[in-house]
Amino acid sequence: MKLSDLAIGIGAKIVAPPRDAASEIEAVYAGDCMSDLLNHAGGGTLLVSNLAAAHLTRMAGLLDVPGICLLNDIIPDGELVRAAIEHGACLMVSPWGMFETCGRLYQLLGKTAQR
Repeated sequence: MKLSDLAIGIGAKIVAPPRDAASEIEAVYAGDCMSDLLNHAGGGTLLVSNLAAAHLTRMAGLLDVPGICLLNDIIPDGELVRAAIEHGACLMVSPWGMFETCGRLYQLLGKTAQR
């Protein structure tokens, strides 16, 4: 599913658009531990996290992660938005917490796309 369609489907706001508008999400990984995110990130993965630091976007750029979804209406700072734009990663913000956001993603993507 395309990142823009996914954002609409879960009610998230896109703060930084992806460089490639046709980027498809094949898997989702949710977590707040950077080492876990590093172990499960990759091309086609949407990272869902409360971590709102620019190094998350830099890590996503290194691992070709097409998108990051922040939770609970977190307002990302300018450094995070700039890093997302620089690396071409979509940065979206969900109004929901981890449980509700992941539940909505699960409904949209189905069981086969989830990790």
